[in-house]
Amino acid sequence: MKIDELKLRLGQILAEEEGDGSVDWQSVAGLSDKLLGELQLPMPLIVNEYLRGAERRRQDGVYGHAQRSQLLHFLRGH
Repeated sequence: MKIDELKLRLGQILAEEEGDGSVDWQSVAGLSDKLLGELQLPMPLIVNEYLRGAERRRQDGVYGHAQRSQLLHFLRGH
């Protein structure tokens, strides 16, 4: 998968998560699992952690904010 497609799909998941305040965590997890299944190793660590971390982000707002910030940094830096 090319980096542009990866960034687009990660951005879609991030948008779902940062929507109007009512996050559909099942959708976030489903989109994350689908993308994770399509990616090949190695992948950037933050991408791997973000795609695997939906449940932890749902439970821990501080962790979620930090992980979303790291992902945004990745999306803007590549």
